[in-house]
Amino acid sequence: MVIFVNHDDLRSLELMEELIKRGYYVSDELSDMKYSKVIYLGMKGIDRKHRLLFGKETIVLDEKTFRELPENCLIITMVYNDYLDELSKQYHFCYRVLLTDENYIYKNSLLTAEGLISYLISHRRMPLYQSRILVLGFGHCAKPIVRYLKAFQSDVDVGLRNRQLDKEVKKLGASPYPIDTIKWGRYDIIINTVPSCIIDHKAIDCMSKQVMIVDIASYPYGLDHHYALSCGLNALILPSIPNKYAYGYAGKMICDEIERVLENG
Repeated sequence: MVIFVNHDDLRSLELMEELIKRGYYVSDELSDMKYSKVIYLGMKGIDRKHRLLFGKETIVLDEKTFRELPENCLIITMVYNDYLDELSKQYHFCYRVLLTDENYIYKNSLLTAEGLISYLISHRRMPLYQSRILVLGFGHCAKPIVRYLKAFQSDVDVGLRNRQLDKEVKKLGASPYPIDTIKWGRYDIIINTVPSCIIDHKAIDCMSKQVMIVDIASYPYGLDHHYALSCGLNALILPSIPNKYAYGYAGKMICDEIERVLENG
C-alpha cells in the first residue's frame, strides 16, 4: 500500500516518519498519487482552481490527477473542503476531514491549550499566577484552556453567548459573563476562541494598553486586529498551534486516524 503525504506544515513531516515506522510505504512524489490508497492533502487541500500548497510553493493539480486515482482511494484533509467533497462524488474517492471527528478534535484541543499556555508564559513579563484573563467562548478549545489556566491559579472569566453553559464554566472554577456585560478594561490577557467578530471597536477602546490579546480562532477572528494594533494594543493571531508547539504528537494523531479508518474499511 502506498500513502501519499503532502508537506504543507511540520505535522506532515512527522506523519511521514510515523507511517514509515509503522511499516507503510510512504511517498511525497506527486507521480505516486495515482498508486496511493491514502492521500493526505494537508490542512485544506486544493482550492477551486486546483491550487495546492506543496512544501513552500503552490502547485496545480489538474483533472487528470483525480481521474487516475485508484477507486475508493481515501483523501484526507485537516479542515472541510467543499470542493473536495464535490470531487469525491465525481471521481469516486472517499473524503475524510480530521476536524470533524470528536476524538481527534478533543486531542487537538488539548495540544492547542498546551501550546497557548507555552506561548503566554514565554511572551509575558508577568506570571499566569493571579493574572486576570478573559476567555471568549467555551467550545472544544476553550474548555482545556480554562482548565489549564485555573491550574496556574489565574483569575479566569469566560465570555458567553449561551448562558446554558454557566454551570459548566463554574465547575471549572471560572466566572461566566454574557459578552455584552464584560468590563474589557480589567484584563491582563484576552483569549478569543470564537470565529466571529464579537469584540467591537468600542470594546477595544476600553481595553488597557498593557493587555495581551491572543486570537486562536479561524477567520474572520474575534476582532478587528488592524484597529487594535492602531490603538497600540498587543493583539496577535495565533493559528494552528499544534503545528508549532506539538507537531510530533500532532503527526502521530493523523497517523492514528489513518490507521483507524483503514481498519474500519
